Amino acid sequence: MLYRKLKRTWSHGYLNHIPNFKKTFPELSKLDSQELCNRFIELNVEFFSEIKTPVTFWLRLTMPFAFVLMMLMLLSLPFIFLITGRWSYPLSENNRILNWFRAVGLQ
Repeated sequence: MLYRKLKRTWSHGYLNHIPNFKKTFPELSKLDSQELCNRFIELNVEFFSEIKTPVTFWLRLTMPFAFVLMMLMLLSLPFIFLITGRWSYPLSENNRILNWFRAVGLQ
């Protein structure tokens, strides 16, 4: 699981992130929400919500160039395989091209 774009939800919002919590776990329906939150804290259960990050206008203008670059990378993949013997590019997590594709929304 990727943890970028995630924000930890604190104890007061736990029940909002589990749909139909009382129906799913009927044996816990006798507990109030504060006691459930205390139990979640004791068990180290954490919930996360996704953060929507806006893309700037200037970055959106580069989307056609990113799409063209992605197509060129896909077309040159057989040649990379002949040279390196792998069907992938050596992209690390801190690669600028990979970060650009993520920011534009192509990955």
